[in-house]
Amino acid sequence: MAKSSAPHKSLITLFVIITAIAVLLGFFLYKILYSQDVQAHKNVYELVAWSMVFVLLLIAISGTISVLTVTKQIRKLKDEASRFANGDLSHKIEMSGTDEVGQLAFAFNQMSDRLRASYQRIALEKQWDEILLENMGEGMIALDKKGQIGLINGNAVTMLNLKGKEVVGQLVYKAFALHDANGKKPLSAHDRPEMRVLHNAKPQSNVFEFWIEGQKPLMLHINASPVVIDGKTAGAIVILRDVTHEREVDRMKTEFISLASHQLRTPLSAIKWYTEMLLAGDAGKLKKEQQEFAQNIYDSSERMIELVSSLLNISRIESGRIIIDPRPTDLKQLVDGIVNDLKAKTEEKQQSLIISVHKELPKINLDARLIGQVFLNLLTNAIKYTPQGGEISVFVSRKDDQIVAQVSDNGYGIPKQEQGKVFQKFFRAENAVKVETDGTGLGLYLIKSIVESSGGKIWFESAEGKGTTFWFSIPMSGMKAKTGEVTLDELK
Repeated sequence: MAKSSAPHKSLITLFVIITAIAVLLGFFLYKILYSQDVQAHKNVYELVAWSMVFVLLLIAISGTISVLTVTKQIRKLKDEASRFANGDLSHKIEMSGTDEVGQLAFAFNQMSDRLRASYQRIALEKQWDEILLENMGEGMIALDKKGQIGLINGNAVTMLNLKGKEVVGQLVYKAFALHDANGKKPLSAHDRPEMRVLHNAKPQSNVFEFWIEGQKPLMLHINASPVVIDGKTAGAIVILRDVTHEREVDRMKTEFISLASHQLRTPLSAIKWYTEMLLAGDAGKLKKEQQEFAQNIYDSSERMIELVSSLLNISRIESGRIIIDPRPTDLKQLVDGIVNDLKAKTEEKQQSLIISVHKELPKINLDARLIGQVFLNLLTNAIKYTPQGGEISVFVSRKDDQIVAQVSDNGYGIPKQEQGKVFQKFFRAENAVKVETDGTGLGLYLIKSIVESSGGKIWFESAEGKGTTFWFSIPMSGMKAKTGEVTLDELK
């Protein structure tokens, strides 16, 4: 490291002093030349002339040294700056002067320290990210905007039975194939959730089958989300979770419920029939107290049969065994028929019922049994949970490419803190249980399954003490036909 505080600055100062002396000598020479007695000052003139030569020589020498010194320092600064530019931050510029070059070197060293600290922090964060990525419980794949794999963690590699991370750089649909949830057909590139995300920038989430040769197919829940930068889709993040075991447990539970329901249905039906015979007097006239007991048995068996039927409906819809047989359906006729069936209940509670169906609505390809079940359940709930003299309305309209149905009431409403559980199995709101003790809590779960399996959506708004409005939508294109084993009518 240089010991001088400012080597070239000192030389410049010396250069200035010498120049000043030269100017003074020049002025002194001028006075002599224009004095009256030039001969008398001849010796002085020669002295001054030699002095001038000496001064000019000093100026030349000092200027050359100064230029060489500054040039050397600038060259050194340039070399170090080039090293910085190439990413080598391990050295510092050894130049401690307080002049401009020294200050520039100090600034470079500060910049180097900050960059070194930033690189260390980034390296540490990257290390943590890699540890986090590799220890995720799910598989993770990052895609670029073309669908090429840019990053994949170890869980995804293991889950998909891939060869290390050799798939990085490949198109995702070429790296591994997916089948639909039923395993009947492989998905095309266009239908894959990752590619759909890149195309429409909307999150996709569903369950698919993944086949590994010689092994049982895996059920993968795939959640794909877009990465949007400056309003443009720059890629996608794909999260994969193996739900094979969960699906197997659900299947076993569904089969158990179906089996148990079948076994329960026969004795319950027998109880109901024999009770009907007792009430009808087929075994002799009953006393008043006996009549009451028999009626209680009959009512209880009816509620149990309703519960069993609901369980069978749900188990068969979840297992995919329900037949979907869409046919051109007049929604006004369908709604009017259901309203007519419920007329006795609305009249009993003196409730007013408003029905409005879009007049120009064309016939839609629907399974009337399934959609009828949706309307029936929503209207039954509205009647049950609306007090005497209340108002219930049904509106069916068209919005873009969707049929939207609305069922509203001004009844008890659903408490805000419980609204997130409305579509769960066996859920019943606390205020509803106090008003109506009977109920299975399966109806809304059932109709949600029907609507979603039809390609539609269901949602609601509610305020406690003010009422509830349910909406559900179905595509104008209608429901897709599906082969199966049973229909809802067979479950009654």
